[in-house]
Amino acid sequence: MVDQIQLKIDQIKEALQVDFVALALSTIDEKSTARVIRWNYVAGNTNQHYQRIRLQVGKGIGGIVWRTGRGYQATQLQQQPEQLLELPITRMEKLETVVAYPVLNAGEVKGVLLVGYRNVKEVSNEFLAAVKDKANELKVYL
Repeated sequence: MVDQIQLKIDQIKEALQVDFVALALSTIDEKSTARVIRWNYVAGNTNQHYQRIRLQVGKGIGGIVWRTGRGYQATQLQQQPEQLLELPITRMEKLETVVAYPVLNAGEVKGVLLVGYRNVKEVSNEFLAAVKDKANELKVYL
């Protein structure tokens, strides 16, 4: 199943023609019993630093989307130092434009799909719809 998810992430990167794609999943930390969100599957990464990111619900892009159950988008992120501190994946991968959607199954967030560009891009409604469709396609894997 792991290979199938990674293959799907790679396919999403190609289909949407983006620089970076990541899927965040959550686990319960045994010591603190808190939910921890991590970027488990990625394509287009420039380094392995994403593996060290641990988000709480409500923190970072993954945590915000997880808490709200809604999409998230931002652009010109590298010019916003306060955003870079709050959104570590954008800093580590030098992303300028990001779009993220929850992967929902029966109304419950099971994951967060993030796509991004390393340059500033205008995000169209068609692109937002395409990313949301890709997030919906992932629910069969989770």
